Amino acid sequence: MADAVRMALVGAGRMGSFHARALAGSAAVELVAVADPDVELAGRVAAATGATAYPSPRDLLERDDLEAWLIAAPTPAHPELVEQALAAGLHVLCEKPLALDPERSDALGSQAIASGRVLQVGFWRRFAPPWARAREAVAAGAIGRPLLVRLAQWDAQPPPASFCDPAVSGGLAIDCGVHEFDLAEWLTGSRIERVAARSLAVIDDAIGRVGDVDNLVALLDLSGGGAAVVDLTRNARFGDDVRTELLGSEGAIFIETLSAAGARLATSDGIRAIPGSETPDAMAAGVLAQAEAFAAAVRGRPVELPGAAASSRAVRVGRAVQAAAAGGDWVLLPD
Repeated sequence: MADAVRMALVGAGRMGSFHARALAGSAAVELVAVADPDVELAGRVAAATGATAYPSPRDLLERDDLEAWLIAAPTPAHPELVEQALAAGLHVLCEKPLALDPERSDALGSQAIASGRVLQVGFWRRFAPPWARAREAVAAGAIGRPLLVRLAQWDAQPPPASFCDPAVSGGLAIDCGVHEFDLAEWLTGSRIERVAARSLAVIDDAIGRVGDVDNLVALLDLSGGGAAVVDLTRNARFGDDVRTELLGSEGAIFIETLSAAGARLATSDGIRAIPGSETPDAMAAGVLAQAEAFAAAVRGRPVELPGAAASSRAVRVGRAVQAAAAGGDWVLLPD
């Protein structure tokens, strides 16, 4: 691990702990520190990874051997932490979104460019084998011209209502939707031009009381005449189910994540698995692959990464979806 990027994990909660487990044994990144105000939690994650625990991110700044922060703290804390890390000369891989305010995200992107540091947002699906191989197939013309994309994120159970509060998570359309909005453009190479949306019945009254919804459907008009349908729920009950379907002029691609994850290509020649798309755990594979791509960029190798612009774009789409659901009419997206 002589060339591994020495990284600190900031935030040891559900996502932070997941990152720590997924990165265990990576030759590209070495987790050497964990910071969280819950000292006991930070200690457990640190002990499991061989890292050192700290009660505050500020304590990390006293170390001179760190190259990067992996930020998995609550979303409202992201902008300040990213700004702090960049100002200290550190590279940053941050959970999505970088900020709930798109303009703040854009400003962080400018700061990263000015400081010559890598700033990557955690759109892990871009790196997970099912979606990565599917995008390659689309780019190679395997399904002809993309016409329709259907993107579903069905979570088994809702998080606490305090987390669902739009001031904390951004609301369902942003907390969950940003992944799907990013994929709609990334997979097809098209831009979302306008959106329509409908919030469905609120199943968990506690979520309704904090001002969020737990079921949402959005229709996205894409440049070039295509369209995408996004459906989100926090109430699937049977499991966390993420699916993507792409219909093209010459066939289709189906991506599934329950049981074993993978992508299938369907054309007039039949239906078959896309080589290299299958993995036991798409999220773990994606989280590891995105961190290793980040490390490659830190080492100066040319890598396509989702940065601040991708985060602010997805949040702007999410805000438009929320406005469309509230107003009952189409909402245009800026170019």
